[in-house]
Amino acid sequence: MKCHSIIFFFILIRETLSFDGNDKIILSLSQSFISIIVTELGDKTFFLAAIMSIKYNRIAVLIGSTLALIMITTISTIFGIVIPELISMFYAQIVVCIVFYGFGVKYLYTWYTMQKEKDELQEVEQELTTLDRKLMNLPDPETDQVNDNVTKNFIQVQFQSVVWQAFTLTLLGEWGDKSQITTISLTSIYNPIYVFMGATIAHLICTVIAVHGGKLIANKLSEKNFNFLGGITFFCIALINTYMVVFL
Repeated sequence: MKCHSIIFFFILIRETLSFDGNDKIILSLSQSFISIIVTELGDKTFFLAAIMSIKYNRIAVLIGSTLALIMITTISTIFGIVIPELISMFYAQIVVCIVFYGFGVKYLYTWYTMQKEKDELQEVEQELTTLDRKLMNLPDPETDQVNDNVTKNFIQVQFQSVVWQAFTLTLLGEWGDKSQITTISLTSIYNPIYVFMGATIAHLICTVIAVHGGKLIANKLSEKNFNFLGGITFFCIALINTYMVVFL
């Protein structure tokens, strides 16, 4: 799998280096889409949507998570548009290259040093359960007695409440995350509309996957492999942008 991934991304680099100025639309869409897919699959908010969809109405979770991701992508796009107004495009491209090389190093270092798989799925489940008790004013079953009425009220959460909870948790989870920094970086050097489109489509796909079977996928796939794939992806995108800085 690792060899195929490396071959695929080097082919992507070779094809991308042959692009001319008129093909930056494809470059904007592809880089934003691929980078968001890699950062979001197996991310904390991915697990969050997967777990909430098991406990609550899937449509409500999908709506709340999607709205939050669209909002964070919109904010990131606006930040990215402002950056070229503050510094020149040349320096913006250099900063983007540094950011993507940094992400690549971070992912590969995590992959190389990871001795034991972190069970992030269980960690998110525990955090969500604790937050549920706080938000819904539920007693702790380890210290208090939970009567049937409280349990029924917890199960029969209103649709709007689930949407709001999914929205809030996803927004807080994505703020300052790698996907937000990636969107800001790409928007600063590419067409903001197409970066926004690519990132939004990628977020929507990841959320749909999470809501419809994300927990099953998370149990099957290795976090270590996600880190390896993420590192290779960001290195390839950084190399593409380095080529554009030096030769275009």
